[in-house]
Amino acid sequence: MRAHNFTLIFILLFLIIFTVSIVKLTNWNIERMYWRSYENTFYLLSLIVDNYLQEKKELEDIEIGNAKKKSIEVAKNPQGLNESFFSETLQGIWIFKKDLIKGITHYSGIENEIIRFYEGNLKGKNAHTMIIVENKPFCLINSTVGSLDVLLLSDAKGISGTRLNQLLDFLVSSSDLVYFCILDENQVPILYSSLYENFLPLKGEGFHIVKTPVGSIFQIEEKKFNKNFVAGFTTSSLEKIKSGNILFLILVIVIFIMLEAVLFYNFVKFERFKVKKEKEVNLFKEIGALSTGFAHEFRNPLHTISLLAHDLNGENRNILTEEIERMRSVMNSLKLLGVTEIDKKEVEISSLVGESISLLKKTITKNDVTFKKNIDENLTVYGNRTLFVTAFSNLIKNSIEAHAKNVTITGLKKGNKLTIDFIDNGRGIDANIIDKIFEPFFSKKGHSGLGLYLVKKIIEVHGGALEVQSNKNTIFKIILKIR
Repeated sequence: MRAHNFTLIFILLFLIIFTVSIVKLTNWNIERMYWRSYENTFYLLSLIVDNYLQEKKELEDIEIGNAKKKSIEVAKNPQGLNESFFSETLQGIWIFKKDLIKGITHYSGIENEIIRFYEGNLKGKNAHTMIIVENKPFCLINSTVGSLDVLLLSDAKGISGTRLNQLLDFLVSSSDLVYFCILDENQVPILYSSLYENFLPLKGEGFHIVKTPVGSIFQIEEKKFNKNFVAGFTTSSLEKIKSGNILFLILVIVIFIMLEAVLFYNFVKFERFKVKKEKEVNLFKEIGALSTGFAHEFRNPLHTISLLAHDLNGENRNILTEEIERMRSVMNSLKLLGVTEIDKKEVEISSLVGESISLLKKTITKNDVTFKKNIDENLTVYGNRTLFVTAFSNLIKNSIEAHAKNVTITGLKKGNKLTIDFIDNGRGIDANIIDKIFEPFFSKKGHSGLGLYLVKKIIEVHGGALEVQSNKNTIFKIILKIR
């Protein structure tokens, strides 16, 4: 049993280690799959954006050229700035010399936001970028003319490719992509879309994990076409899958432990049952061999004693005759214990009970015992008549010896099973010995102790079971399978 315990612990540890390894391997593969999908998304976006930049270059050059001419014109006469400078696409003009000198725009509601973007990214540079403000695309152009900065706001809806900004915003708001940006050689953002305002951690080229208060971000940064492409992807969905795998690990381990506990319990139960049955089989074989030998050795001496008893008179003859009958009964019981194969046929239960009662008629009359039968006349069982009569008569005799005055025998068919109950109102069986009454040679009455053991063996030979209950009444229940 101790070796089995070590085996059980070893198997459990192996299952836990195996499950942990599987979960770790699965998580690693899932991470690789996610990283690969992020890379594919990044390269696809980079390709789209690069094509977009090439397609819009000519139109943009025209737009930017016109804007620069307008900037020179405005710089010559800053005080003369008015709405006459506006065109179909030009919607805002600001003049700076360190600070704002003058500005005018049709989009006054976003003016402060545009000025902040200029101060943070375009100030002092000949540069331009495309931005999305209030879901509208604009081209923001800054030109340095002498000591002045002239900032122009152009409606970008007429420039080819502005729908890309809308696509980026859609991807950022509806997928794992949280920000995407293109920087020129001067680190000026050409395109920028993000769920997090003013959040663009630049870690250098390569792959990076960026820790943020709202979770980890997988960032890719690469240089292409003299520009830096930067993309950040949330790992929240990946973390959910990994957490699910961990929960799965815990569940599998719990199930393994429960299964191991059940298997261990059943193994221990089976081992005890097996040991008990092996002892019973060995004991039965020994008893069978001894009983056959005893019956053979005592048959002739007992016959001689029986003949001598006829020469006696009076009470001594009666006593000797009763003892001889008792010895013959014990010998018959011993002989039956050696039986391993029996002849069987269909027999009526009621007839078996009647014959068993008749065998004990003298004893029943002497002890004034009343019998009641509740058995259908047509109720039959497949078995050996002699053995069944022996078993039934032993149960009846047991009730009489328990000083029972009323014995009820019932037979009932339930499905493919037949139950025969022997119920008496005798003195009952003590709870501390009820588990021992079927053991061979166990008796509290000074008898052989083979009666109930023989009954149990006869019923088991017929593929049945014998149960006992002892409360107000004592009930011996025989359960047999119907053929």
